[in-house]
Amino acid sequence: MGERLNLLDGELSAAGVSLGCAAGGMAGGSSGRPSGRLQSLNGIGGEIDDYLRGLQTAREALADAAKTASRTVGDLMANSAELDAHLARTVYAGYALGTEER
Repeated sequence: MGERLNLLDGELSAAGVSLGCAAGGMAGGSSGRPSGRLQSLNGIGGEIDDYLRGLQTAREALADAAKTASRTVGDLMANSAELDAHLARTVYAGYALGTEER
């Protein structure tokens, strides 16, 4: 296998922070849509209202997805640290050095 996935702790941590910030920005950064039905001269107020309602739903969905992704990155890092600690306790030092004794 020539290609490998290499996840560095610093990059994962930065990704988790960025996703958390994005979630906060998407959830709290909107001024909201205007209340009531929009009036227009050409009768497209209903379509504009539907579009704005859909845009609000999309922002909320993106915020939820970013929040979930941020939690997943945090969980991945915690699980990786636990696995590293478990391997360090379990695998004897001679294995890494290539010796036969245990």
